[in-house]
This record gives sequence, structure tokens and C-alpha cells, in this order.
Amino acid sequence: MKNRLLLVSLLLNLTLFSQQVDLYQNDFESNTALDYQQGNANSLIVGTCAGNGLSNSGTHALYSTKGGANPGCGADGTDQYAFQEAAPGISETLFASVLIDAKCTRYNKLSFDYKFGVQQTNARVVIVTRNGSGPWMSVDTLDLATDWVATTIDLPISTYNNDFELGFSFQYNYNAATGNPLAIDNIRVYGESSIAKVENSTIAVCGQNTTIVSAVPYSAGTGTWTVISGGGAFNNANAFSTGVNGLPVGTSVFTWTVTSAVCGNTTDTVTVINSIAPSNANVQDTFFACSMQQMNISTSVPSAGTGLWSSPQGATFTNANSPATLVTFIPPGWSQMIWTISSPGCPSKADTMNVFNTGGQRFLTNDTTICVGDGNTVVAVTMPSDSLQTENFIFAQGNGIITHNSDDTLTISNLQNGMNMILYQTKHILCPQEVDTLRINMLPCDGFEPVFPTVITPNGDGYNDLFIIQNLESIYPECVVTIFNRYGNVVFESIGYAEPWDGTFKGEKLPMGAYFFKLELKDSENKVYNGTISVIH
Repeated sequence: MKNRLLLVSLLLNLTLFSQQVDLYQNDFESNTALDYQQGNANSLIVGTCAGNGLSNSGTHALYSTKGGANPGCGADGTDQYAFQEAAPGISETLFASVLIDAKCTRYNKLSFDYKFGVQQTNARVVIVTRNGSGPWMSVDTLDLATDWVATTIDLPISTYNNDFELGFSFQYNYNAATGNPLAIDNIRVYGESSIAKVENSTIAVCGQNTTIVSAVPYSAGTGTWTVISGGGAFNNANAFSTGVNGLPVGTSVFTWTVTSAVCGNTTDTVTVINSIAPSNANVQDTFFACSMQQMNISTSVPSAGTGLWSSPQGATFTNANSPATLVTFIPPGWSQMIWTISSPGCPSKADTMNVFNTGGQRFLTNDTTICVGDGNTVVAVTMPSDSLQTENFIFAQGNGIITHNSDDTLTISNLQNGMNMILYQTKHILCPQEVDTLRINMLPCDGFEPVFPTVITPNGDGYNDLFIIQNLESIYPECVVTIFNRYGNVVFESIGYAEPWDGTFKGEKLPMGAYFFKLELKDSENKVYNGTISVIH
């Protein structure tokens, strides 16, 4: 079959700006006849012997018959569905046609069911059309089909917005033939009629008393612009595109109506908004929110137009259209609060408030415990974002060396055993100081094995003056240390070991000699260490 391809883009346009209209339908159930040209060997009739097409239920179809002597569909029946070759040397044509009124449609199509099984040299079925009394023009030639098939054919441009005749031509001759003849059912001719469609459904202008309204051109009928609400006068109310004068301030609605005697009326509307230019936007230039998580901002109510707060950095407004509103989720550093006043069709006016929030300078590394001997610790921080901010890192507990790297990290080395507390202090000249804290606990991960001095020389020279047990206080702050003389008397006792023994008892130097110590860790295993310590002056 020819002419079966549909243009996708064309169909999309039709969907938008047209509606489908049926121009002719015939399922032959009411014995609806066409205009016929009959042959001598065969003729076209409406009957039941060929069966019914696919597209609709029923019993009747239009088909070719060679006729017979007896009634009915039998082998010699008058209505039988069968074919007879033409007389020797003769070619014949069976022809059926119908007049179609398509004055209001274009992109016309023909759909129908058929079967055609005659296999004879030069036998064929041709779909034809013509305008008025002009010549018939071939549109398509049917393929052989031994059983019912459905098909759709695009009709030529000459049928658009015109009356035309549609014809089915069954041509055959005297050559030997096999197979059943032509049968047709469920004929439908339809096209696309114009519907009213404006090019822009909303038009916004700024303080103008004129504008242009436009509609998509239609294929048939007449179009008319009318005023539904508001006001305005059309230069040409029947033109696709026309000027409108005398627009009032506010909203006006105009309707475009396409009228066709065959296809009826369709309408579409365009809304024209004539706005007053927005008033000027004016907000505070700069605001230091410091560490505030939310803040109230305000500006004057617009005398014309609608206001809207926005923030490119992501701050949230409780009511973005209100001149006075609460701002939350203020990001750290500098951000902009933009107040924009708009009127449809007019240039917007905006002003910006620059807001500074000091919050966010903090340790990104969580409190942690590290093992003695693990080396340096790298800590991530967020650094100040404004040149008027200063930062400082100090030890509130413990000790070590803090090195500030170039990639917003700190390297902490030489940490003291036990708990170390580091303060991150940030201050802005216009805001209070903010502090964040990081705790790093330095512990011996492989178990604690205390090292006990065997001799102390408490003579005040700074060397071996104290009975020092390294890391004992930081690791076991609940430990108990007891010192005895050789008679078993207690000369020193301490819960925790923040102040090591200095070889005295009640502030008086003890005599030289051997003393005995007892260390109770008070750990889960209740470990106890005993030993001797010599005091030499």
C-alpha cells in the first residue's frame, strides 16, 4: 500500500490546534447505497455473503458478485460472493462513489475494511478522488488480502476544504482468474477542522494602553475577537492578529471564536494583564547576625507590585512575600537576602541586604582517644570566612604543640598523656567570642606497666627530688599510693597521684634509708604493686 506514512510533527500540530471531524461513515447495515457503475460479468451489491469487516460488528458489506439463478449465497445464488471473468477481449470496471463535504476540514483520511483475492493479470482495485467534474485521480492501489484487513489512506491536498468525490474502482478483464473478488465494509472519511487557538494565553504589559493579540490561523470558517471582561477595542476583530487599544489597568480577557457551518464553533481566551510599574525596593545594607540561627528582617510595603525575599545561599523565609518575616537556616559567613518587587510585564526592582553569620567555626573532628606512641594527630576545622574574624587554639587541659596547616587542618603533636582539652576560640570585632572544644585522651593501649624509681634525693636541686610514676595520675586517677617506713608506719598516702611524694612526712624530711611503697591501681583487675624506695640526702 502507498501513502501510509504519517508525519509525526504534523499530527502534533493537529492535536494542538485542530479537532477531528467525521465527514462520512457507512457500515452498510442499513443498506446505505453508493453511486454504482456495474459491469456485465459482475456487479456491486450490499449483502451478507462476504461476511462483515473488522472495525464494527454487523452482518452486511459491499461486495462484488457474479450472481446466479437461485436466491442466497450458494454456489448459484443471486447474492453469492464470487467472481466471473469478463467476456473474451473485454475489460470491465465496477465503480462505487460518494460525494464528501469537506469544506471545513483538511488533512483528510479514509479508513475502511476490505478483502480482495482475485489473482488475474491486470486486475486491481484503485482508490480515486475528484473535485467537481474534473478528472478522477488515483490515490492508492489495494494489496491482495484473502481475508478482512483494516487500512487507512491519506487523501490528497485537493480534498482539503473542498467538496470532493471518493471512488472505489475494481478493474478486471477476460483472463483466467482465481480467488474471491472485492469486499468493502466500515467506510469512514474524516479530517481535521480548525479549532480556536490563541498563540499566547497570557500577555503582560507594563503601563500600556495597547497590545497585540494573535491566534493560530484556521483552515475554514470565520474568526472573531470579543471582549469578555476588562476593556479594549480591536483594530480588526476578524483578523488572526490584531491590535487592541484602550487597555485599562488590571486584567482584561478576550475570546477568539472560530465559526464553521459544518464543524461548529470553538473558542479560546487570552488574558491581558496591564500592570503599574513596581515601586522601588529598599532594604538595610548590612546586618551582623553573629551566631544567631534566626533573625527578623523587614522593609517597607510596596506601593505597587508584589515583593519576594530570596537568598542564593539557601536561607529560609517563613513568609517570603511578606515585607517583615523571620529568616532561619542562616548559613555561616556572608549571605544575601534579596527583596525583589515585581509586576507582570514590568522590569523587576531589587535591593540586597548582606548578612554575616559567625557561626560554623568549629572542630570537624569528634572527641577521640589515641594510643601513646601513635604519633601526630590531624584535626579538621572550619576556619573564619571574614577578615575581621580572628581565631586562637589553646590547651585548657593537657599540653602539646598545635600546627595550623594550609588546608583547614591542625596537626597536634607531643600530646601529654591522659586527657587533653583544646579550645577553638573565634572572635569578630562586632560579635561575641565563640568557643568550640575538642577532647583527645592519650592512653597506653597495650596495658599500663608503671616504672618505679629506686632512689630519690630530695635535696632541692631539681633532680630526683620526687617519687614520680609516669602517667599514673592521668590513667588511674582513683589509684592509691602508700609509703611505709621500715617499722610499717604510714609516712605518705594519696588517693590519685597528682602530687608525687617528696620524701617528707608532715612537712619534715625523713631520715635516709629504705622505705616501702604500695600502689593500688583500683582497676578492674585490682592490681597491686609493692616495692622499695631509698631516700638519700
